Amino acid sequence: MITSSSKPSLPVITLDNDEKWDCHQCGFCCRGSLIPLSRDDLTRLQSQKWGEQPEFQGRSAITVRYPGAESSFRLAHQADGSCVFLSESGGCRIHSKFGGQAKPTVCQTFPFQLIPHEQKAVLTVRLACPSAAASLGSPATNQLPFIKQLVRDGRLKADPIAPPTLKTGELRDWKTVSKVLASVAGLLQDQRYPPVRRLVHALQFASLLEAAKTKNLNDLQIVELVQTLANLAPEESKLLFEDRREPRSYAKIMFRFMAIDCARLHPLCRHQSKWAARFQLMETAFKVVRGTGDSPVIGQVFDKINFADLERPLGVLSSEVYRPLTRLIETTSASYLYAIADRREWSVVESIRGLAILFPVGLWLMRWLAHGRDPAVQDMVNIVVALDRSQGYAPLAGGIHRWRLSALSAHAELERLVVWYAR
Repeated sequence: MITSSSKPSLPVITLDNDEKWDCHQCGFCCRGSLIPLSRDDLTRLQSQKWGEQPEFQGRSAITVRYPGAESSFRLAHQADGSCVFLSESGGCRIHSKFGGQAKPTVCQTFPFQLIPHEQKAVLTVRLACPSAAASLGSPATNQLPFIKQLVRDGRLKADPIAPPTLKTGELRDWKTVSKVLASVAGLLQDQRYPPVRRLVHALQFASLLEAAKTKNLNDLQIVELVQTLANLAPEESKLLFEDRREPRSYAKIMFRFMAIDCARLHPLCRHQSKWAARFQLMETAFKVVRGTGDSPVIGQVFDKINFADLERPLGVLSSEVYRPLTRLIETTSASYLYAIADRREWSVVESIRGLAILFPVGLWLMRWLAHGRDPAVQDMVNIVVALDRSQGYAPLAGGIHRWRLSALSAHAELERLVVWYAR
């Protein structure tokens, strides 16, 4: 992330939308996060002589090695999993003593992330920060000069990368892949339809593209096909909304496992010791497969609830409650984050499915979190934080999750899950 490259850096731009953020010192990013350090970061920390500070007397090292990596370091954690520099008042000790520019680069730039496209790098705001999920603060464009300077200094990378595969085993150049990603973004931001319809359109587009015999088509033919499929997807989706059939049992089991993984990433979740967590994991797995009776308790945030209550219609929510979740889908598709930054081994088709499943998961978690009361905007903000974090979370970016999404897509169960839980 921080080393310089021999390739010329891409020009950095922002999205043409209303992304906003300011730090409100919630301290969430300082709890449970792994902060990688560059050589410059290590040198800067050493010059600050933290070992001589009274609060660090007798404390173990402020940095630790990554397992299996001899030259890679990260910031150490306190016993509760928070950053070694997080103070009792919730502030950063480095920032308080030396200023913001003395912090590690990752800490200076979060929640901003650079997403390389074909001829540019897009600066986007990760909604893994509660303030960003709530769209609180100044326009992202205000940070553009600072980010560009970090790129010029070699502290941030804005380098060209290989495009994601179009489908499993099918490579195309950036010019072609970007047309596909732009078509997906167009479907997911089409204001003529409600968000749930847009997601099903994108899933239908992915299925049609996967089924098409494209290996022998040239790039121009691929682009023409993509335009045709994007126009066809809304028509193909009508039957799913007319039918609204309940997903099959196996689909619900897979869905619950994915949703539970996301629930653990809620910003207010506090997790147990390793042994207690292992026992709870076995108990949770049993209850998730059964899907009846009482649910497990997750992180002292998601209380016990009857699984039947998670199947009932959520009802009509206000647009303000929906907005953080809709924003997540729109900005992630506009920046191409879902297809590039967190799942680089996935094809575009697989990444579309990985993004779409976040919407029903979010509404399922809302049923759980707000059970017995009216859902609030802050509920959805915290859920969106978890959903955004899930895009880089190993259990939801690996082979098992890819297999689940593929299995669900084989018989349109993924689309039915989206429609069912948007009720």
